[in-house]
Amino acid sequence: MSWQFHTTHAVRAAAFGLACLAGTGAALAQTYPTQPIRMVVPYAPGGTTDIIARQLAQRMSEKLGQPVVVENKSGANTVIGADAVAKAQPDGYTLLLTNDATFVFNPVVLPSVSYNVARDFAPVATIGYVPLVMAVAGSLPVDSVKDLAAYAKGRPHALSYGSFGSGSQPHLMGALFNKLAGTDLVHVPYKGSAPAVADVVGGQILMTFPALPTIQSFVSAKKLKVLAVSGDKRTRALPQVPTFAEAGYKDMDISAVYGVLAPAKVPRAVVDKLNATIREILDDKDFVEKHFAAQGMVPMKLSPAQFAQYIEAQTRQTRKLVELSGVRVE
Repeated sequence: MSWQFHTTHAVRAAAFGLACLAGTGAALAQTYPTQPIRMVVPYAPGGTTDIIARQLAQRMSEKLGQPVVVENKSGANTVIGADAVAKAQPDGYTLLLTNDATFVFNPVVLPSVSYNVARDFAPVATIGYVPLVMAVAGSLPVDSVKDLAAYAKGRPHALSYGSFGSGSQPHLMGALFNKLAGTDLVHVPYKGSAPAVADVVGGQILMTFPALPTIQSFVSAKKLKVLAVSGDKRTRALPQVPTFAEAGYKDMDISAVYGVLAPAKVPRAVVDKLNATIREILDDKDFVEKHFAAQGMVPMKLSPAQFAQYIEAQTRQTRKLVELSGVRVE
């Protein structure tokens, strides 16, 4: 047999193999899912991530024809839930719905994380972003970020700010405020945003940086006031509140971006079907208006490839902010 024959035969065999894989993928996309899907949320019930997950899961169940069941697996700044999904079978029946604390912040600020985002996860789809806000007690005699900086400077070594965990976005935002405003607020990590918010309302700490949806009732009751909001434009929910950039603190412009990831090596056809399903839900204006816009959430529709690029870009940017802030997590 000639060399050319062997080469031609190999090329044809490879082409046939790729065709079979493509056919298998197409068939899988048509039949998936055939059983319930578990959607892991690495936070306790009741928070923004949990609320978003349950709203999305209900609509996904309707469109996919199988139950999408939310399972809360909180702890270690989302590491416990994320690690469980990273180790799950890559069959499309275990998903992770979380925010960028998991896929951007943890790998940058935590000294040792059990998972590697690029190695252990397949980005499926972004859902949207929720502005994080600078919230202080409604009775505090300040009306702007500038006022707050002056107030804190006048009380050195006496005030603190809360976050929902060491290495979280609010931890970084508070550290950036200290650096940029020249204050010396002490960081107090909490097990979630709710207890931090409660201590701001009660006067135990000066401020925190919660997601807007979780504090709207406190703002309406004037128990909290919002001094600045993240995002490139003001939020519909609080149009009178300036952005961090408008307030003169553009480096604090950090939002909570939410997305769905799957274990690495999940079939591409499954990823594409899930992405298409989620994008279709986000294209439903009534759903977005009822469940997302009213809470200040802005839809964010990226392809799996774009999501992966976003993670890489945000990780680079976060490293720069961490270096600027001097944040250290032991």
